[in-house]
Amino acid sequence: MSALVPSSQLPSAVAIVVVSLGVAAVYGFVGVRLYRRPIAPAARLASTQLALWWGGLGAVTALGGIQVAVAVAGAMSFPLALTFYLLSVLLDCAFLWGLVGFLTYVYTGRYHLVALSGFYAWFYVTVLYFVFSKQPHAVAMVGGQVTIEYLSAVAPALTVIVVLGLLGPEIVGAILYLSLLRRTHDAARRYRIWLVGGGILLWFLLDLFVPSSTANWTIARGVLQVIPGLMSLIAFFPPEWARRRYGVTVVSSSEGLAEKAAGSP
Repeated sequence: MSALVPSSQLPSAVAIVVVSLGVAAVYGFVGVRLYRRPIAPAARLASTQLALWWGGLGAVTALGGIQVAVAVAGAMSFPLALTFYLLSVLLDCAFLWGLVGFLTYVYTGRYHLVALSGFYAWFYVTVLYFVFSKQPHAVAMVGGQVTIEYLSAVAPALTVIVVLGLLGPEIVGAILYLSLLRRTHDAARRYRIWLVGGGILLWFLLDLFVPSSTANWTIARGVLQVIPGLMSLIAFFPPEWARRRYGVTVVSSSEGLAEKAAGSP
């Protein structure tokens, strides 16, 4: 057994690998289904951005599971762990760009691609500086996850900037998205707004407040975070009971984004 994963932790490590790959598969399925749904040409990019959010989460979650599997096999080194981590940072910026782009389009009716892409390019470089300024030097298993260890801390102001850049646009965007509920009384549109906006906000709340200090908590958080993905799925592919109660149907290409039709500018 590897130094990272002692024999006593093997069952929980294997469980994390299995759960991570299962959660990644659900996210990936949601992303593919959302990407393939018919949509008006003007809203195609926004629909693709929402699919990128869930598909990107699936990729990062799978990457985390693969890292644990490599650690179990005794093949995880510091250079490999750092490579995985930097790849995860790149994927994080890509799917956050997708999520904020979707929310921006739905709320404003415009994509603002130059400003949004510029922000996440800047944020990616900032995170890279943040990581290397802390002097990464080793790899460890913490809470059942492969984690980089650092020699030093960074200025608190830089930490605040990274945290705000990581969480601020998404949480504010989800809240503004939910504010569209005030602009419509249509049951079908309110159904979609509640599920998509509420699901996005729930995902971040779970990520912030469910700890990952132990393997069991890490598994629990991963399983709970499947719920927001399923909420987005049934928002656009409603089950029979929702179709009957709310008169909601699968979004057609003539409808475009139901949320935008709710009265956003």
